[in-house]
Amino acid sequence: MDCSGLVYVSFKEGFGITIPRTSEGIYSWTERIETKELQPGDLVFFVTTGSSISHVGIYTGDGRFIHAASEGPQTGVIYSRLDESYWNRTYRGAGRAFPWDEEAAAAMANSRPGVTYPERGGSSVELNWEDSGFYTGFGAAWAWGGVFEGAISPLRGISTIATAGYKWSRYRAALQLRPEWDRAMGVFRLPITASFGTDIIQGFAGPSYTFGVPSLNLDDRDRYYSGGWLWEIGVTASIPPIQIYNGVLSFYGELAWQPYRLDSGEDSNFKHDFTAGFKASTGLRYLWNFQ
Repeated sequence: MDCSGLVYVSFKEGFGITIPRTSEGIYSWTERIETKELQPGDLVFFVTTGSSISHVGIYTGDGRFIHAASEGPQTGVIYSRLDESYWNRTYRGAGRAFPWDEEAAAAMANSRPGVTYPERGGSSVELNWEDSGFYTGFGAAWAWGGVFEGAISPLRGISTIATAGYKWSRYRAALQLRPEWDRAMGVFRLPITASFGTDIIQGFAGPSYTFGVPSLNLDDRDRYYSGGWLWEIGVTASIPPIQIYNGVLSFYGELAWQPYRLDSGEDSNFKHDFTAGFKASTGLRYLWNFQ
């Protein structure tokens, strides 16, 4: 018996109800709930292979679930915990087939004397990244040399990101503080941006203050720009994140554009000005729920 077969038979024999036969079908059939709302009888879903829901279990309380395992050190119908490293990493959400109310709580209490089940909430499960709520995080990146002459390569600078925002099941929005050292221009910058997107791709934009006098070192001379308040806009793309505890770790790449103002006496030059304002970087970040 596979995992969805166990759930299928449980509903068929226990309630006389026919439910979808696959894990993905059961996931679509149930009502989405937050991990913190899990109660005995709810279903927990995992992505163990591929990119869609491929495993399902029945939550039994206290962070445990029962399921039919066909691979791993233990097989058959077994109990596991959501905070075990493998199941925590592959966990993708929870679903509810029947409403949890006073009648359901009383029925569960009668079946397990001495155990109290609240009407809602009260789960000992930690927050999962898939849950909606506020989040925060930090990241650090290596900025690469420019694309035209005048750039220092391969290290253009180093940047960091401090993030605080709110996420829904699919999208998230945040404010970001992005202090960075721009070696190529000889300045320190402090962008403050707003971002919106998914776990895979986000766009960002906001004001940026440049400390010092930006200058691009050319073969024959330095090319000067004006500092102070400027604007920055860009896009961040990540590989699918790896869940660790109630957060995710991901490798990301970023393209950003901050057009410097030419200093008086300087003529525009596309190659030089694009090198000065365009930045490509790669780095690591960790984001986690705190509510």
